[in-house]
Amino acid sequence: MNALPSSPANPLGAKDRSSQPFAYIFSGLFVILGAAALAWLVVSVIRNPAIRLVVEGTAVESGQSPSLIIAFLTQFGIVLPVLILGMSALSIWLGFRLRSRDILAARWAQTALLWLAVAAAIAAIFTLIRLGFDYVSQQEQQAAPLNLGQLTPFFVFSGASGVFALLLVWLNRRLDYIFSGKEPLQSREIRQAWNLLIPTLAVFVLVAARPLEQTFIRSLTDKRFAGQAVPNFVGLQNYGNLLGMRLDIVDCRLEEDADRCDLARDGSIRWQSIDRELLQEGFRTVWTIRLPFDSSPSALAISGLDQDFLKSIGTTLLFAVISVSFELLVALFIALTVNSAFRGRGLMRAVMLVPWAIPTVISARLWELILKDTSAGIINRVLMDIGLISAPQAWLSDVSLQLPAAIMVDVWKTAPFMALLLLAGLQTISSELYEAASVDGATRPQQLFSITLPLLRPTIAVALVFRTLDALRVFDLFNVLFGRQQLSMATYNYETLVNNQQDGYASAVSMIIFLLISVFAIVYVRLLNVETE
Repeated sequence: MNALPSSPANPLGAKDRSSQPFAYIFSGLFVILGAAALAWLVVSVIRNPAIRLVVEGTAVESGQSPSLIIAFLTQFGIVLPVLILGMSALSIWLGFRLRSRDILAARWAQTALLWLAVAAAIAAIFTLIRLGFDYVSQQEQQAAPLNLGQLTPFFVFSGASGVFALLLVWLNRRLDYIFSGKEPLQSREIRQAWNLLIPTLAVFVLVAARPLEQTFIRSLTDKRFAGQAVPNFVGLQNYGNLLGMRLDIVDCRLEEDADRCDLARDGSIRWQSIDRELLQEGFRTVWTIRLPFDSSPSALAISGLDQDFLKSIGTTLLFAVISVSFELLVALFIALTVNSAFRGRGLMRAVMLVPWAIPTVISARLWELILKDTSAGIINRVLMDIGLISAPQAWLSDVSLQLPAAIMVDVWKTAPFMALLLLAGLQTISSELYEAASVDGATRPQQLFSITLPLLRPTIAVALVFRTLDALRVFDLFNVLFGRQQLSMATYNYETLVNNQQDGYASAVSMIIFLLISVFAIVYVRLLNVETE
C-alpha cells in the first residue's frame, strides 16, 4: 500500500517529525558558533591590555598614551575583525537556513564543518610546534620546564578539530534522513570552487593581506623607525603631505632695465616663484610647463608639499613607460629572430639570457664602468670614435643624462626576460596559419600584424604586467647608479625609512606605490582584454 500524503492538519510525515529535532540541533550549533565568535571578539577587545590602558587612561613608561583607534588597529588590525564578523554572520544565517531542512544549507554546513576541522587541526599543530621551540629554548637557558597549562591551547584546538570531524561524519551519514531536496549542479560546482579557493585565500590573508594591513595602519601614524615612543594617530595627514599639489600660472622673470624674459645659462626661461603665502605653507614648485597658446610668456607651475616624492613619481613613471616600451620592441625583435629556423638557434636562446641572469647590482656596477664620464668609458669612447659627440659625457652625474642612462641599463638587462616570455607565446601559434596566409599572398609584415600580434596579445599583456610592475618599484638600479641624485619611488621610500627614520611616512609611500602598481595592472588587463581570451 502506498503511503498517504500528508494532510494540511498534519503537514509533516512521521519521518519528517523524527528528523526535525536533528535539524534544530544543527541549526542551533551554527547559531551558537556564530554568536561565540562575536562574543570572543568583543571579550578579546575589552580584555586586551593595550586597549584597557587607553580606556583607563593609565600612562605608559614614556609618558604617552596611544589613541583608542591605534590601540585597536595595532592589536587586532582590520582583516581579522572583518573576517570574524563576516564568518559569524554567515554562520548565524546558515543556522537559520538549517531550520527549514534545506539541502543547500546542509551541503554548505558540510563544507563549513570540514574547514573548521582542518583549521583547528592546523592551529593545534602550529601550537605544538611553538611549544616545542619554547621547550628547546628553555632547556638551553636552563629555565623552568613547560607546565600543563601551556598545553591547554593544544588540547582545545585538538578537541575542537575532533568534534567538528565527528559532526561532519555524522551529518554525512544522516544527511538524506534529516534534509530533503536535491542540490542543483550549479550549486555543487560553486561549492567545489570554494573548496579549492579557501586554501588560496587563507594563504593570501597570511602572506599578503596581513602585512599590507600593518603597513596601512602604520601609515596612519607618526611612528618612528625602531623608536620606542608611542605613535600618534594622524589619519590621512601623511597622504595629504605626499599628494598635496596645486596648479598656478606664473610669469617669466624680467631682466633688469629691460622688458624681456630673463634666461638661464642653458637658454631656458627663468620663471617667477609662487606666492609667498604658499611657500610658507610648504609648497615648492616641482615642474614648470610653458603655456604654448599664451601671447605673453607664462607657464603652469605644478607645486607640492613633498617636492622630492612628486619628482620621484614623475621619474619612476617616465622610466617605466620608456624602458618597458623599448624592452617590448627589442624583445619582440629578439623573440621573432630566435623563433625562426637557423643554425645555432639553441645557442642563441641560451646566450640571450646572460644579461638577465646577472644580478642587478652587479650589472649596475658593470655599467658604471662602461658609462664612466671620461674617455676611458666604453660608451664615450665609441660615440667619440664615430663622431656623435666631441667630448666625454657625464652620464651618471649630469641630471639630463641620468634617466637615459638608467633606461639603457634596464633595457639591456631585462629585454631578454621579456623576449623569453614572447618566445613562449610564439611557440603556441600554429605554423599552418602562416602557410595559409602565404598561399593567400600575405607578405611578412601583413602576417606580423594580422596573425602574430593579435594571437600574441595575451602573452604581451603578461609580459607588460610583469615588467611594468618591476619597473615601477625599481630600487637597486637607481640606488647603485645615482644614490640620492636621482630618486625613484622605492629609493625615496628607503631614504625616508632608513635615513629619516619616518616609519609612518614611509608606510604611506609604500601604500601609494602599491595602489599605483594595482592601477597599472588593472589598466593593462582591461585594455588588452586578457580576461576574454
